[in-house]
Amino acid sequence: MPAMTAATLMAGAAVLLAGCAGVPSSPSRTPSSRPTTVVTSPTPIPTPPLVGSTRTVLSPLGLRIHSAPVLDSKNVIGGFSQGRIFTVLEYQSGGGGWFHVQGRTLAGWVVADPTLTAAGTFNSYSQANGVSALYPQTWGFQQESFGALFVPQQGTTESAVLEIANSVKSFGVAGLPGYTQSSSVPVLVCGYTATLGYYAKQPSYTGPTPAPLPVARQPLYAEVRFKIDASHAMLIGFNYQNSSQLDVFSALYNSVAFPFPLCQAPAAATPKP
Repeated sequence: MPAMTAATLMAGAAVLLAGCAGVPSSPSRTPSSRPTTVVTSPTPIPTPPLVGSTRTVLSPLGLRIHSAPVLDSKNVIGGFSQGRIFTVLEYQSGGGGWFHVQGRTLAGWVVADPTLTAAGTFNSYSQANGVSALYPQTWGFQQESFGALFVPQQGTTESAVLEIANSVKSFGVAGLPGYTQSSSVPVLVCGYTATLGYYAKQPSYTGPTPAPLPVARQPLYAEVRFKIDASHAMLIGFNYQNSSQLDVFSALYNSVAFPFPLCQAPAAATPKP
């Protein structure tokens, strides 16, 4: 996966703020003014893999629905909350990318930012401390001493973990024993800056089996870890076979919510394996 530049991150953060619904204004989230982007001649582009597909809202802050593919608060006609699914009617590449969508009771345009929605349907996972995330409907999870372990119910062998600790140092050395880091990049996880690292397994490694995952190890590993506040940190890890499986990982960390200043937790979530 190519590294993201600072400019790309800033642009992505701007779209995230524009797409979110029901977010109180604050110095850390909302600029005092926003220029209006005008799309003069929308040209719908039929894209078979997208048109007719189902997508799920990942953003804990929700997603605004617009009457036209223009980033203007005047044409906001409603919103989708996290976990809501919709059907893609059209895709338009202009103006940064837009989906024309149909929800249960409302149709309109939403920004086509991959950090805000994901293909398919998802279940909700939550912990007693308010931490929550979305995982694919075809996966299951089990609670371990170190946190939550997510695995496919059948067919594939990748796995993911979500852990909370007192500090980033509590997670130990980044990566897994026997894996070498190939690259790293900063990403935004619900308003917080995290470090995303990519690792490859060393074929010659003969040391102890990496812990704590009680699952078979795969050739590749990716990990997001970041500080939330003085006494909380989060780690999301993903062990996988090839880059085509990374969509599950990105959906997991893009859907994370927790009751801390920069991120709003969902009103309620019931974990269902």
